[in-house]
Amino acid sequence: MKRRISKIIGFVFICQILSLIGCESREHSILRENKYVAEHPVEQVAHYWDQIQWTVVDGTTLTMDISAPEGKGPFPALMIIHGGGWTLHTNTVMEGMARHLTNQGYVVFNINYRVLPKVKLEQIVEDCMGALIWVKEHAAEYNGDPGRIAVTGDSAGGHLTAMLLTQAGNPQFKPSYSGNGKTDLSVTCAIPTYGVFDFVELNKISPAIAKSYLGESYQQDPERYRLLSPALNIRKDMPPQLVLVGSEDPLRGENKHYVEAVKAAGNPIELWVFPGQGHAFLNYFWDERGQKGCERMLQFLDQNLKARK
Repeated sequence: MKRRISKIIGFVFICQILSLIGCESREHSILRENKYVAEHPVEQVAHYWDQIQWTVVDGTTLTMDISAPEGKGPFPALMIIHGGGWTLHTNTVMEGMARHLTNQGYVVFNINYRVLPKVKLEQIVEDCMGALIWVKEHAAEYNGDPGRIAVTGDSAGGHLTAMLLTQAGNPQFKPSYSGNGKTDLSVTCAIPTYGVFDFVELNKISPAIAKSYLGESYQQDPERYRLLSPALNIRKDMPPQLVLVGSEDPLRGENKHYVEAVKAAGNPIELWVFPGQGHAFLNYFWDERGQKGCERMLQFLDQNLKARK
C-alpha cells in the first residue's frame, strides 16, 4: 500500500513538471537558454562546427553542433540529445556539457530534432535515429571513431536515447536520414538520464498529460503507447548503460523501474542517484550540480569507450 501511495505521489509530481513544460512556448525557452549561456560563458574547444546540416525532412532543416579536441585521434564520439518535454529548447541547452566533454577527449555531436506539436513523437524518434546514422557515417570526418560511439540525453532526451536502444531495426520507424542506405543504430554504450520510460504507466495516473504528448488517448491506440515506452520494449542485446537521476527528482522511481527491467533482461546497466538534486541538473553544467553529473558520465564513458581503443 505504501509503495502504491508513493508511486501515485511521484506521478503527481511528474504531471506537475510536464504541465509546467507545456505552459512555456518553445520561443521563450530558446530565449531563456540563450540568456543563460550568455551569462555563463562556455569552455573554448579546439575545433567547433556550428549548425551543420545533417538532413532536410518535410521542409525542415535539421542541424547539429560538432566539437572536437586537439590531437590526431581518432577520438571516441558522443551524440547528445537535448531535453525539454519533446516541445522546448534546442541543443544550446546542452552546450556547456558538450564543450566540457569535448575537452576531456571526445568528439561531440550535439543534435537538434523536430518537436511537438508540429510532428508526432514517432517522428522525433525517427529524427534521432537519422542523426545517429549520420554521426556513424560522418564521425571520421571530424576525427571521431565510428567504432566507439555513445549516445546520451536528458529528460525527453533520456527517453529518446532509450528509444534508440529499444527500437533499433523496428520497421515501424523510418529514420529521417538514411545516407548510404545503412540503418545500423548500434552504439558502444549509452547514458539515458532522468527520462520518462513508460507512457502506459503515466496514463494510469494522468490520462490527460499522456494524451497531450501522444495526441490521442490510450483507449484509442494502446499499442502506440506501448511502442513509445522503452521500459516495455527491453531487448536482450542492449549495450552498457548508465542512468543518472536526482534523489529528489519525481522521475526517480520511473528511472529505477527502467533499470530493473534492463537488468532483468540480462543487460549491463548502472543507476547513479545524485543526492539532493531534482530534475534537469545536467542543464546546469556551469555550477556544481552539472559538473558532478558530468564527472560521473566521464567515468562511465572513459571505462566503456577509451578503454576499447
